[in-house]
Amino acid sequence: MQKIITLLFLLIALQACSKIDDHFAVPQQPTVQTETTPIGQFTGYAQGNTVHLTFTYTGDLSQVAAFRIYSGTDSHQLCAIGELQITTHNTHFEFVDNNPKGDPTYYLIGILGQDGQITYANTILPVSLHAPHS
Repeated sequence: MQKIITLLFLLIALQACSKIDDHFAVPQQPTVQTETTPIGQFTGYAQGNTVHLTFTYTGDLSQVAAFRIYSGTDSHQLCAIGELQITTHNTHFEFVDNNPKGDPTYYLIGILGQDGQITYANTILPVSLHAPHS
């Protein structure tokens, strides 16, 4: 029951984005992954006024069109802030948020499939702008 409630909050949060913050449309037919996704080692750190995110992908990249990065000051209201296109067969990806929304800022990865469906990673990562980077 708790997983269902969490997933409902996630879907509602993604639909709450304004067009001012979000230049990517919120997916019309989202698919929420309830088990482990092939996203691994999702980490982030602040450097000055930017946040650097890194993650690995262990799934079949031929099935992925892009990775969408969502962020917000509340883990229940996240908006798309960027997209990483798949151009190589890399398994390690990086994204820099030049405009973090607050402290902390929460991040989520959406996997855009070749069929247009989005699968959301099951990890929402908080990143503090004032935490030391090791």
